[in-house]
Amino acid sequence: MALQQHTPFAGQRGMSYWGWLFVIAVFGFGLTIVSKMGPAYVDAHFVEEGLVTLSKQSGIREMSNSEIKRELDRFFTINNVRGEPAQSVKIIRGADSTLVSINYELRQPLLHNVDVVMKFDKQLNTAKPELCCEPLVDLEQFRKRDEY
Repeated sequence: MALQQHTPFAGQRGMSYWGWLFVIAVFGFGLTIVSKMGPAYVDAHFVEEGLVTLSKQSGIREMSNSEIKRELDRFFTINNVRGEPAQSVKIIRGADSTLVSINYELRQPLLHNVDVVMKFDKQLNTAKPELCCEPLVDLEQFRKRDEY
């Protein structure tokens, strides 16, 4: 009687053609998402950095609206931020603070008729510069308050 050699891995094989095709398709879809959405998040990062840089300047309250926009525009130009973020700067003056808000929405086509909508809301309140870039104030409340 001959001894049969039995190896535990004798019946295993590598991934099939369809398995590899599925892995490549998932990787390609992920790469497509990153390439479409990545630039918007890079711009959002530089928007936040611009507000942080602005918060570190002395005398923001004394600066005019056009001077504040010029400072942000200079920062955006250096860091190649164009389009919606640069155009959506709003400045609201209060009794004891100045609010610089950059609130915008981007729609990016992803596949055929599927779009991705990305919303960004960054604020700088000069009364609380340490809390820079998180939206603390609802701008709609200011608009409604000003209507009365």
